[in-house]
Amino acid sequence: MKSVPVFCGKDCGGGACPLLLEIEGGRGLRVLANPAGGHFIKACRRGFDLVKEHYAPDRLTKPLIRTGPRGSGLFREAGWVEALALIAARLGDIRAKHGAASVLSLASSGCVGALHGSQALTKRFLNVTGGCTVFSGNYSKGAAQAVLPYLFGSRWNESGTDAATMKSSAMIILWGANLLDTRLGSEMPRRLLEAKQRGVPIIAIDPRRTTTVKHAATWWIPCRPGTDAALMLAVLHVLLSESLVDLTRIGAIATGFDSLARSVLGQDGGTPRTPEWAETICGVPAAEIRRFAHAYAAAHPAMLIPGFSIQRVSAGEETYRLTAALQLATGNFGARGGSTGSLNNSLPTLRVGTMSAMMSPGQPSIPVLRWPDAILQGTSGGYPTDIHAVYLAGGNFLNQGGGVRKSMAAFEALDFAVCHELFLTPTARHCDVVLPAASPLEKEDIGIPWLGNYLLYKPAALPPVGSARSDYDIYCDLSNLMGAGSEFCGGRSAAQWIDAFLAASEVPDHEEFRRTGIYLAAEQERVGLEDFASDPTGHPLDTPSGKVEIESESYARVTGFPALPGWRDRGADARHPLSLITPKRAEKTHSQLGDRSSPLGPADHALHMHPADAARRGIGPGDEARIFNQNGVVHIRVTITEDIMPGVVSLHEGVWVQLDENGEDRAGSANMLTDTEGTGPERACIMHALPVEVARGFSGPGTIVT
Repeated sequence: MKSVPVFCGKDCGGGACPLLLEIEGGRGLRVLANPAGGHFIKACRRGFDLVKEHYAPDRLTKPLIRTGPRGSGLFREAGWVEALALIAARLGDIRAKHGAASVLSLASSGCVGALHGSQALTKRFLNVTGGCTVFSGNYSKGAAQAVLPYLFGSRWNESGTDAATMKSSAMIILWGANLLDTRLGSEMPRRLLEAKQRGVPIIAIDPRRTTTVKHAATWWIPCRPGTDAALMLAVLHVLLSESLVDLTRIGAIATGFDSLARSVLGQDGGTPRTPEWAETICGVPAAEIRRFAHAYAAAHPAMLIPGFSIQRVSAGEETYRLTAALQLATGNFGARGGSTGSLNNSLPTLRVGTMSAMMSPGQPSIPVLRWPDAILQGTSGGYPTDIHAVYLAGGNFLNQGGGVRKSMAAFEALDFAVCHELFLTPTARHCDVVLPAASPLEKEDIGIPWLGNYLLYKPAALPPVGSARSDYDIYCDLSNLMGAGSEFCGGRSAAQWIDAFLAASEVPDHEEFRRTGIYLAAEQERVGLEDFASDPTGHPLDTPSGKVEIESESYARVTGFPALPGWRDRGADARHPLSLITPKRAEKTHSQLGDRSSPLGPADHALHMHPADAARRGIGPGDEARIFNQNGVVHIRVTITEDIMPGVVSLHEGVWVQLDENGEDRAGSANMLTDTEGTGPERACIMHALPVEVARGFSGPGTIVT
């Protein structure tokens, strides 16, 4: 038996976790933690399940060509020569008839790595073979990523904080950040638990009693989803009204905070954002808000880690403007053991070569959330192109985008759709050609972590299952068929690209890197914008003021939204009085292995509901119910628990949709209830604080049709 270093390469909040694969007789036996990662950089169940995924009985092993209606699951097996020839011909015909921009690169980051990043490879292939439309924005962090440059300028991607700096924290605030499940870096969970063992107060602000609340937090503050901005303003009110803020210091590193202070205190003629005002909105008692604000002000340094969840809501852009304001107000901005209030993983990665997407200036793009609208409406709806074909890799877009029913309609409107997949996902079922993709254990690559100053390496540890192939090899052959082979592959095999990437890296000993599977840089405790915070004159930001811009006229001018961050109330929905959140699962990455009929699928899927809300609707433990809004209907079993706030219900995202003859979902797919409207100026996804209602009972067994 031998062991080789591997990593999972999933877009999961870790991205690159050090693992070892045990192999005997050419077969993978199990995945273990790689001790070279040290005590803190550890993997999770997603990585440890790689062998199960690799050998899954329902894994695709041959190319498939559709023979029935889209979504029917009716395909015939084909050889690679036939499948690739069909793809090349159909893409060529569509481009000849409708133009290069009529093909949409609908690829995501289901696979990440220096070479085998599915998103970059797909764009590269389509660009070198004629061109395509791409998408703008980001499903994961779209609202935050759009607003942070207005705060910090181009250095927003240096505003994160390495996990090791937690050892200097006197308080850790997890605002909508369930670190033990979503991780936000492979090192974060263990650093958090170590901080708790040292007696550091850990405050979790979340509508659920999450895994992190149960095992790491010392104080849980339940807050209604989508109302975090109101709570943040109330905390600022306490700090300002009680003179707990050093306005002189803030003025040296930020502009506009004085205007925010006047607004919060009601000195601009508006409503003072008192704890009593916030209590009616966010459900946190005014006394609790004051207690939290006092504790926050007294703790130095305090690290605030905002989760992605708090910007996946209506007006989600406001939350990250206010987390920065809170860290400024409490004197924790850019301090060791503190944070800027930014995305925690906004830090530079180690230098290493990566595959270019070969983008062209002025390439047409659409907001990623609006891809179904762009297909259905085209230029008549104000989009830059009329899309007739999509090429997918690394993403189950039909299931995971906003509004499943609209996504299905978009696929019906296409002339051609092709995807690379390991399993016959709902998206794959709606494609014309499905190509079997290689698993993470079948590809050599270099891993770039979500957060951390290190790199990982893995060889192609196992032979392909069936005739599965890597995205890179598929695109090489397609590019050759379409007359752009040398431009796509650059005359290199996958192994030669890895050699080139290492040659361009700062890894000093390539053989040692390949042997251990990890290279750790010397600096492991980077503090975002520390140089600016300590010397704002000597290291100014490239914002218009050279400072952090809490009030941003540029933001107002470009987006049409207020220059100052604030609270934007969307109003109540009397028909749908409950607020739905759709959190991630600890054991799955989004919809990967999300088929409930599979032995690897979610074992326990239910709608979580507070006892008071269930009793009001006559729902008992284990009852079947319908959760619905204007977007769709989901049939689901109910778990009644006090681990969630009254007025809030929770349904894990990622389960594969299964519609019955009435167009209602019978599997529990959360995106039946979302839409493509978006957060605000960025039009980023809204996956939480969705107005819904729940009613007891199913409307009959229903016949599954997709």
